[in-house]
Amino acid sequence: MLREVLVKNNILLKKFIRTRNQSLEICKNLELEDYSIQPHEDISPPKWHLAHTSWFYEEVILLKLTKNKTRYNNEYKLLYNSYYKSAGKHWEQNRRGLLSRPTVKEIIQYRKYIDKEIIKFIKSSKENFNQKYLIELGIHHEEQHQELLFMDIKYILGINPSYPKYKRSSLPKARNKPIKEWKKFSEGIYEIGHEGNKFSYDNEKPKHKKYIYSFQIQKNFVSNSEYLNFIKSNGYKKPKYWLSKGWEWINYNNISAPLYWHQINNKWYEFTLYGLKQLDLNAPVCHISYYEAYAYSNWSGCRLPTEQESEIFLKNYIDKDQKTDKNILHSINTNKNNNNLWWWTKSHYSAYPRYISYKGILEEYNEKFMCGQFVLKGGAIVTPVNHHRYTYRNFYEPHQRWMFSGIRLAKDLK
Repeated sequence: MLREVLVKNNILLKKFIRTRNQSLEICKNLELEDYSIQPHEDISPPKWHLAHTSWFYEEVILLKLTKNKTRYNNEYKLLYNSYYKSAGKHWEQNRRGLLSRPTVKEIIQYRKYIDKEIIKFIKSSKENFNQKYLIELGIHHEEQHQELLFMDIKYILGINPSYPKYKRSSLPKARNKPIKEWKKFSEGIYEIGHEGNKFSYDNEKPKHKKYIYSFQIQKNFVSNSEYLNFIKSNGYKKPKYWLSKGWEWINYNNISAPLYWHQINNKWYEFTLYGLKQLDLNAPVCHISYYEAYAYSNWSGCRLPTEQESEIFLKNYIDKDQKTDKNILHSINTNKNNNNLWWWTKSHYSAYPRYISYKGILEEYNEKFMCGQFVLKGGAIVTPVNHHRYTYRNFYEPHQRWMFSGIRLAKDLK
């Protein structure tokens, strides 16, 4: 029994160390000046992510489950609590970029302290499911912030008119032209949601039955070329395709193309983590809001899939090779099912039947966001591999589009 516990602890320890190192690795390409920038209220400075993920371990594990009840720095409780009201006051999200201190160097020291204490805790832990789950939750939480780091870094660099590069290597062109293929599913009762001992969030459970009408879903993502046709046909100027709030949103914000698209001398370009590139027509359209995805699906004579339809599709056609293109930070394959882009569903983010949320401070992790947001399924090129599962539920507000989001179409089967 002791040997089994030690083996499990060693596996968990390796996961923890690998995840902590990966966050720093993502930031290696940044200049010091990049760490504190916040160009939009949805964006967090990279150094904030590095500190917040450490605060999470301290607040949820070290202060609750160990004898060490002393905070590393009392000020960090205010500065790096994201939105957990039960943990006390927190600095406002839209003002994170106003703070030049603590310095990046001080935050790295904070991370080293947390690393040391968590490693000590894992090594001394006995067989305890709840403790193991909290460590895993901390790891998966940091992995979520690693994806957010890529999203935020891209926005920080993309707003700069000199279009600086995050990656110095070259970006390959799309390998394949889009293959139009529809997958059909019969009417019936399907099981939705997570079940089993592998890690999942509370919002993925419980597994439950859902009656689904027959449908078909497109195996490929909508390409840049297809979306460009929507623009050329004045799709952004015709209210009949848009939800009322979407129409208000594009007009109020003067939006006429996806985020990061730029028309220069009558040619279309796209900002990527590799800098500004001429638009790759065969690549999937990316950084699309729900409003835009909805309008495009209307224009194309289709609709967006539901969350349940998307999960059924993924369960049957999820890509086995998760490692493909893992070093490429831009989606270049419209025919890849996951590990590519998130796609919008038409489903509102809400609790499953008989849902049981986390307790204590973690009750605020998912449940309180179940209002005014839509579910995205799949997983993006920058999404950690552990999060590419068919039950995973991502969610964003309908106007947001700085995440790596695309479009997959669906239709009813008569």
